[in-house]
Amino acid sequence: MLLVDLEDMSYEQAAQVVGVPIGTVMSRLARGREHLRELMDGGPTPALRRVK
Repeated sequence: MLLVDLEDMSYEQAAQVVGVPIGTVMSRLARGREHLRELMDGGPTPALRRVK
């Protein structure tokens, strides 16, 4: 999200920087934006993960 939304990179440029296909960038952005939308709307809070 930082590269595309704040740094104003294209999906293709972000994919090259991160080293993943452009489709992966697009799907990750969609999931990230949806998660951010839920957080901003007061949706479900993320569960804490137990780390061993």
